Amino acid sequence: MLYGHQIIATANAVIALGLTHSHQSFSLNFCARDRSYLRDFKRRGGATARVSPQTMLAVRSRLAEAASLRPDLASEIEKIDVAIVRDMRVANLLGRRSYR
Repeated sequence: MLYGHQIIATANAVIALGLTHSHQSFSLNFCARDRSYLRDFKRRGGATARVSPQTMLAVRSRLAEAASLRPDLASEIEKIDVAIVRDMRVANLLGRRSYR
């Protein structure tokens, strides 16, 4: 699991590397979703909305493909993937937290 603000941060990192040029392009090419996919996470309450595991799998697969095609950026792409794994762990821990 991942939260909306985390996937937006991932998109920003991918854009900064030049692997895509916009949030709309990231939505289409990395998330395998509609162009407006990330826009939904920017709306009120969207930052804490959950990102589907299928979407995260698509993003991580596309990053692995990009790393193989761009060896010059492979270490930077790997850092993004490591951050995704870390963020997924944090989101899972927060999701299990119970309130009394």
